[in-house]
Amino acid sequence: MTIAAGPIFQLGWVVPDITSATAEFADRYGVTAWFSLPEVRFGPHSCSYRGQPADYTVAVALGYAGGQQLELIEPRAGESPYSEYLTRSGAGLHHIAYIPDDFDAALAEARAAGTEIIAEGDLEGAGMEFAYLDGGSIGTCVELMRLSERMKAVFDRLVPHGHTNPWV
Repeated sequence: MTIAAGPIFQLGWVVPDITSATAEFADRYGVTAWFSLPEVRFGPHSCSYRGQPADYTVAVALGYAGGQQLELIEPRAGESPYSEYLTRSGAGLHHIAYIPDDFDAALAEARAAGTEIIAEGDLEGAGMEFAYLDGGSIGTCVELMRLSERMKAVFDRLVPHGHTNPWV
């Protein structure tokens, strides 16, 4: 069963301190610019976590190492897949993300296969839907994403000169 295929769109790390993590990734991996969102709220009307209405806040920084999008996430408030990961494993690679050609079919296939959906939702007004699938024995989640054309354009503007996004 293949739920998602093609290029990995994003690698996402959970970190305890986003300020020091962005500096470390800049120094070690050559990330030259970060797009920072100091407060992203996942609310109960549009997101769920472990089958219940979600209510948590995170800080996010997006950058590129070459053509690969990196996401750093610092849990700020509430129980979330990120705070759960940080408590269980410490800082580390939380997810790999794909943008499937058919988001709904990929999510339905994951459900039909019995894959646990850890969190899912629609970031209100952002033009992005997501679902975190349990990674099983590998520990890292797989994220499925659906991006609006507006959100793709936002991400396109972040890509360093000379590189392209995987959906192009």
